[in-house]
Amino acid sequence: MKKIAIVIFLLIFKLLFSQNREANDCVNYIQICGNQTITLNPTGYGIQELDSTKVCHSIEHNSLWLKFTVKTSGTLGFDLIPTSSAIDVDYDFWIFGPKASCGALGSSIRCSTTNPEAAFLADNHTGMRDSEPAGDFYEGPGELGDGYIKSLDVLAGESYFLVIDRPIGNGSFTLNWTGTAMLEDPFSSAPKPFGTVPDIAICNTSTIYDFSSYTSNILNGNPDFEVTYYDTYEDATYDENRITRPLTLNNQNYFYRIQSKVTECFRVETIKVEWKPLTLLNSDLKVCKNNLDQGVFNLKSAVLTSEPTSSIKYYLTLQEAQDHIPGTEILNPSAYTSAGGSVFAWVITTSGCENSAEIFLNFYPVPKVNTALYNSNLCDNDLDNSISLKFSDITPIIVSNSNDFEVYYYLASSPTVPLPDNFTFTVNTNILVEVKSKNGCPSVFDTINFKIAPQITLSTVSPIEICDSDRSGNEPINLNDYINQFTTLADTTVFYETLNDAKKQLNSISASQDLKTSRSYFYRFENGINCPAVGELKLIFKNPKISDSLQYVIICKENQIVLDAGPGFDAYLWDSGSTNSDSGALSIGIHWVDLTFDGCTTRQDVKVIAEEEVFIKILEIENDKLTITATGGTSPYEYSLDGTNWQSSNIFNNLPKGIQKVYVRSAKKCIPTVREFSNINLVNVITPNGDGKNDVLDFSSLRLKNNVTFKIFDRYGRFVFIGKDGNYIWDGKDGKKLLSTGTFWYTLEWTEPDTEVIHRYNSWILLKNR
Repeated sequence: MKKIAIVIFLLIFKLLFSQNREANDCVNYIQICGNQTITLNPTGYGIQELDSTKVCHSIEHNSLWLKFTVKTSGTLGFDLIPTSSAIDVDYDFWIFGPKASCGALGSSIRCSTTNPEAAFLADNHTGMRDSEPAGDFYEGPGELGDGYIKSLDVLAGESYFLVIDRPIGNGSFTLNWTGTAMLEDPFSSAPKPFGTVPDIAICNTSTIYDFSSYTSNILNGNPDFEVTYYDTYEDATYDENRITRPLTLNNQNYFYRIQSKVTECFRVETIKVEWKPLTLLNSDLKVCKNNLDQGVFNLKSAVLTSEPTSSIKYYLTLQEAQDHIPGTEILNPSAYTSAGGSVFAWVITTSGCENSAEIFLNFYPVPKVNTALYNSNLCDNDLDNSISLKFSDITPIIVSNSNDFEVYYYLASSPTVPLPDNFTFTVNTNILVEVKSKNGCPSVFDTINFKIAPQITLSTVSPIEICDSDRSGNEPINLNDYINQFTTLADTTVFYETLNDAKKQLNSISASQDLKTSRSYFYRFENGINCPAVGELKLIFKNPKISDSLQYVIICKENQIVLDAGPGFDAYLWDSGSTNSDSGALSIGIHWVDLTFDGCTTRQDVKVIAEEEVFIKILEIENDKLTITATGGTSPYEYSLDGTNWQSSNIFNNLPKGIQKVYVRSAKKCIPTVREFSNINLVNVITPNGDGKNDVLDFSSLRLKNNVTFKIFDRYGRFVFIGKDGNYIWDGKDGKKLLSTGTFWYTLEWTEPDTEVIHRYNSWILLKNR
């Protein structure tokens, strides 16, 4: 009776729920094998097997029943992570066991029905973990809880039911096991590793595949397992709609299920199928072009695919290739003559895949050489009587697309020996040029006649004498002044100090130079027509000759003088107009004479200086003796009181009283200097008695003179009176003290304002007091 009841129950279940492929009832549970990650999407529920009045207070909505058996003891937890991170996607779960059955589940030992959105959680994850506090076995519903409860402590051999339900939201979940316990997994204890099915690439829908041919490789000799094949992952999971015969594959993945015959464990694996139509390479064939602008192509040499082929046929057009039009096939593909373009191939592989490919027919570059494009008339720019060049510089000029060819140069006299890239010639030379294809096509030849082009023609410039006319030791020159003596054809001229610099165009100098000695300068001439040329300018530096006899002379300002430069010169020219060695009459001033000797003329100056005028500085009179002090002019001087009778002494005795003149002239006897003076009749007695006669010694008229000195002193040299501030009157007192009768001495001196002549008198005076 019991067995029948089970059968009847199963029959009723199948009748009622045969269209529900989910394991959403306990009796349709999915056996979990090993701690593998689970990804499923529960949909709907079967029989309502949860009681909302019990702990966690919820029922099934979109449920999934799982069963697992513990292999090794330890803690067991999991993280259930919805595929959607939306906080309103809510997953709940319940754990029944370890002695539960579908007919007698009992109460859940763990459950969580917390709503993550209501509980304001950071995410919608749920599960069991070790970090939760002891006794945290239940949580929910709604806002109660944090989504996680305490992990299970499990023993080997125990079995549990895990019910997962999604009351709110949509989408699948992923479950990852945590903890130290391991779940029963017959696959891990299999004696050998299980094989796999290689990826299948299909290029058409007509090929028949028999999956059963993979079974032996998958099992790999492992007993107690069987393999079945399915269209979908769900079919494989629920063992529905097995593939039992060969089939043509669609562009989708297929699945196989390895089922343990001893336990309820199974594994679902994927057979990856890739729709991979035959992909061909468009090939590019190149050959040499003949003189008819054609080439012979081996179409069979075109690489179109790496896959083995059973047939390749060639056609002129894509349409002919795709339609295999009879009579259009190219019959000589290994020697097909064409002017270029393209043809098409229809390729069939050994696996039956077909497709078309285009073969492009091209030609290797045809060498084109035109030596006329290169100006082979070359300049010897460094003027070393040779020209050096690099053929690699010439090649891009004369050969189009020169990188596609090998270019060789030969002496026309030795056409089999290639020349090096660096080439030097000293005479006109014929060169043979070979442009050789890198692909075996015929070479093309041409010739270049290298010629040494003519230089600018220069005149020979004789050495040029440069006179240091100002006798400064250097003479400024401008090198531009001599260009036209060489040529008038130069566009540019550059100057150098050495021939080597001029040839190599190094260390150029400016046109303005200071010539200090005889030397050469070098000119480099260039224009746009001829080759450069270098000319040498030799300059001879000449020091002029001057007259040693010409020195400055001093004469009386009223006189003239004739100077003589002396013999030994080729020409004379005085500022007076004289062309003789003598100057003719010259007055006071600076004069010059141009003296020419050996082609070099210099101007020599000579000064005719007026003798300095004699200046009568001091006239000193003492007791009718005149002493004259003079300066300036040329000494010794001569002195006279009448301008006729002259003496060499500057002293005149017994000088009469009154106004007189003194004459002084220099040794050159120029016009004398004349000064008028007065031998004053000095008062020698003073009687300050108030009678109005000789009461004072009065020189008050000296107030009109300059630098006046009036001093009176006694016989001991003590000054009793010093005139100053215009007070030049002595009343016979020492200050306010009346002096006793006695003899005193005095000095009287002044400077004439107009002539600066100093007059000095020394005399005595008798003071009488009664």
